[in-house]
Amino acid sequence: MLNKLQRKRRIKLAKGKPNIKVGSFWIRNIFIVLLIFFSTAFFAYKVLNGDDVVNYLLKINNLRNNNSTLQDELNLVNLKYQMLEVTLIQKDEELKKLKEENNELHEEVLFYEKIVGKRR
Repeated sequence: MLNKLQRKRRIKLAKGKPNIKVGSFWIRNIFIVLLIFFSTAFFAYKVLNGDDVVNYLLKINNLRNNNSTLQDELNLVNLKYQMLEVTLIQKDEELKKLKEENNELHEEVLFYEKIVGKRR
């Protein structure tokens, strides 16, 4: 008999719809949390001089941009300088070769002048 009562009670509990109160409790809590968050952010911005911080960060960003453009210009100037150095070295080598050739030709002219005599 006790088993039948327990079984009926379980069936009765299983047939009945659960009564859960949901309500708008969570909506109100989210609204309060957002209100506290935004008011804290606004208060911190005003008290800690957020304008100065933002301006400082913008200034840092502008200086970084200027630094990168100047670095690019410096790299370009260094490249031109290296190219000029290479061309100077090539010209020096050509000049040395031409001087050697000129000296050889001058020696030949002197040799033939000794043999033949000077031209007038």
